[in-house]
Amino acid sequence: MPLARIPDAPLYPSQDGPGAGAVVEVTVRVMVGPDRSTVVVRRGGEPVALHEIRPHGAEADGLGAAVEAAVREGLARLR
Repeated sequence: MPLARIPDAPLYPSQDGPGAGAVVEVTVRVMVGPDRSTVVVRRGGEPVALHEIRPHGAEADGLGAAVEAAVREGLARLR
């Protein structure tokens, strides 16, 4: 049974309400291939913050630091 989606409902409501402030959106994609994986970290529609080819089993290595850096840079641009 497919999940129903309400188009304008916030997935994660905030205390300020939806649309009340700016958003820093970070996307992590891991494309797993037969021999290796491609890892991409991107903030919004901006240029890619991280794009690496990694061996299987190493996809998550260092992702926390890459995501943290992308969020910090996004917050700095809001100020």
